[in-house]
Amino acid sequence: MQARSASNVNVIDVSHHQGIVDWDKVRAAGVAGAFIKATEGTSFKDSAMATNAANAAAAGLKIGFYHYAHPEKNDAEAEAQFFVSRISGFKADFPHVLDVEGEASKVPSAQLTDWCAAWLLEVQRLTGHDAMIYTGANFAKSYLGKKLGAWPLWIAHYGVNKPMDNATWDEWAVFQYTSKGSVNGISGNVDLDVMEEAFYLKYSGAVTVKPYSGEDTIKVVVNDKLAAYGRNRNGTVYAPLRQIGESLGAVVTWNAATRMPYINGVPIAQFTLIDGSAYVSVRAVGSFLGGTVSWDGKNQKVYIYY
Repeated sequence: MQARSASNVNVIDVSHHQGIVDWDKVRAAGVAGAFIKATEGTSFKDSAMATNAANAAAAGLKIGFYHYAHPEKNDAEAEAQFFVSRISGFKADFPHVLDVEGEASKVPSAQLTDWCAAWLLEVQRLTGHDAMIYTGANFAKSYLGKKLGAWPLWIAHYGVNKPMDNATWDEWAVFQYTSKGSVNGISGNVDLDVMEEAFYLKYSGAVTVKPYSGEDTIKVVVNDKLAAYGRNRNGTVYAPLRQIGESLGAVVTWNAATRMPYINGVPIAQFTLIDGSAYVSVRAVGSFLGGTVSWDGKNQKVYIYY
């Protein structure tokens, strides 16, 4: 198991126990995602699920749903179908989660491993969406077999920077490091988690921006979001037009007849071709967006706000 690192993304998990959550304050506190309890067993529906899901997403958080399992009492497929019926119609960013702990330890290890695999496979079959497993560090080590290593792990281990190793998983995707955390916007304790950055980027739909070449060293920041890397040419900062377009969700095209690039059908005259790619003046992009452009020479950044 790896230790926590500075690149990890902050997430939380919640249920009705957290009461009314001010998700805008949670997002402002630096929390980027949330796992929301949906169901337990074959009959319990968390009363706060719908409200939490809608309001967390509206505040800009990426979300996922989890199910608390009772394999000591119920059939895996029945619990999977109950969970899927509850989350139907709700958009999930992160994989669907099977929470296995507590009384599940009454089930023999091999049988429990098969039960968990059956739940995960059934949920994936019914939803076409990825699944993963949550459990405690000691529980993983003691009860969950190697078959489950095919799914990502969300591990809980409190009071440590590196969770306990186990024989099934070499690494975690999400690490719950305390159940007594405090986050602005939530009254009382809340579970705090960190997520590996690569896992977050995979499921959040975030665009990873990297320089096209070693000469592209100037960061172009649009509305506080890194949109591209550019370079200075004769006192003007140019950045790859396609990279900016992807970051902004705009349609970038090249017209062979006019030999000009277009953003959402609008021609961009201030551009230059570098190694076959169209680089556009950042100031022209700011004008196209109807915003303001400023230069931070100390940190080699161009800011566009619109």
